[in-house]
Amino acid sequence: MSVALFLCWLVSGSAAVVQLPNTAGIDGELTAKLGVDHFFGLWIVFNNDDVIMSDKQFTILAPRNNASLQISADRLRSHPDSIKRLLLDHVVLGQRLDLGIGADLRVTTLGGRTLNIKYKQGSLVANGAKVQEDKVDVENGRLIILDNYLFPEDMIGDHSFLQDMYEVLSYLQSGVRVFQHLLGRTNVTKLLKQDDDYTVLVPTDHAFQRWHPIDWGFYPFSVPEFTDSILTNHFIYGNVRQENMGTTPIVVKTLGNREITFQKTAAGTVYANGVEVVGGDTPLSRGNIMLVTEVLFVDEGVVHKLHEGHRDKETPPLLAFPWFGAQFLSHAFLLLESDRRFTHITRFLNVADLVPHIPGQGYTFFVPMDSAFKSLNLESAPDNLLSSKEGLEILLSHFVKGRLYDKDIKDNSTFTSLSGRTLHISRKTGTNGTIEDANIVEKEIFVYNLGTMFYIDKVIFGSEITIPPEGTFPTTTVESELNGESGTFPDILLEDNTSTTQAQETTYMPTTTMLPETTPV
Repeated sequence: MSVALFLCWLVSGSAAVVQLPNTAGIDGELTAKLGVDHFFGLWIVFNNDDVIMSDKQFTILAPRNNASLQISADRLRSHPDSIKRLLLDHVVLGQRLDLGIGADLRVTTLGGRTLNIKYKQGSLVANGAKVQEDKVDVENGRLIILDNYLFPEDMIGDHSFLQDMYEVLSYLQSGVRVFQHLLGRTNVTKLLKQDDDYTVLVPTDHAFQRWHPIDWGFYPFSVPEFTDSILTNHFIYGNVRQENMGTTPIVVKTLGNREITFQKTAAGTVYANGVEVVGGDTPLSRGNIMLVTEVLFVDEGVVHKLHEGHRDKETPPLLAFPWFGAQFLSHAFLLLESDRRFTHITRFLNVADLVPHIPGQGYTFFVPMDSAFKSLNLESAPDNLLSSKEGLEILLSHFVKGRLYDKDIKDNSTFTSLSGRTLHISRKTGTNGTIEDANIVEKEIFVYNLGTMFYIDKVIFGSEITIPPEGTFPTTTVESELNGESGTFPDILLEDNTSTTQAQETTYMPTTTMLPETTPV
């Protein structure tokens, strides 16, 4: 009888296939004579896998039947993926190992583990297993007979629920990658005890996709503490099986102390809190996995309330203007331009060339209000007042790399601005704090997830601004070449509250793709 090993290894559901040796020529009588037929019998675990055969030479290190590690038929059924990994770590593909050369060998197994073979007290030892026969040649390959498995620790003792769950999820083809990804970013698994049984309700990828914004918006699972709480409440104490359910509702407690009610219909369909359970049970040695079509404990109301408290997690639309390469600066500009308290800072920003200094995202902007410029008698200053090298330094002193929150505004703390100058913070109890000598009037204005703004009542280092003599301010009003009219087009993202005067002070050219179907101001 022949032992055919036409094997492949699918790593975590990927399409990459690892070729294994063609050992169809190994006779079953030989494996029985060598006392390794139990080891070769384990390869039945691959029978339902796709098969790709390699013509490369190979070496198989086969443990004898009396090895200290005994793998039962029950273990073969309950831990197939662990056994696959164990078997692959006994194969070296691409060479016939020659242990007679008298040198220590270090090779990599087909499973990716390192195999060390060396002489120890007069005997050849392979990772702790003694070599009993070092050269049994077969067609296109070689067998090395061992007294034990190379990595027995992988199979000693029962796996925990957590180990088995990860193993099964890695090979499920039902689309559970989002759950796996989120679970790896939470602390949920730390709650699972080694020797206890659990049941987990795993939402499909489609269930999570429902809450993902199409182009931009708020994704609730970008809030770590929320994700942690929700996933915790998908784990149940004990081994709950659908096959044991009747039509009478069953109420169980989650690890987060929430309740899940299971209801089984006369037709056999099971619902968990009204959400359909699909695919039946996936039994584990210490529990069960069920798939659900929705994420439990999440609805529109929950997400809306979460959004209100986490505006900093909202993703923005991509803007092509005013500055395509500076999304934070562009969105901040549009937000400020729609507010009549910031007519001066927006006209100065519009003319100054800040994009090379503030590309992309991840900034904090301390924004002077109009009153700050009026206190310096700059309300009639030209738009290009801060476009010089010195002026740019003043503007850049209002920006800090990184997103600051209110909790970061601490007394006696300092920040380095984009101009390279140090900004000093002072804060008394009950106040928003001051930066240099400017009071923070409003705090934590989130510009989507791009950055943060704080509104201040003075211009930082404003005393260094050179004020042109009265009557020498040049005009910077832009005449539109499109229709010969002064001003700019309104933007659909802004409220229609810009006055004619404000429009004349704005100098950026319109972007036609962003125009509403209205007449220019």
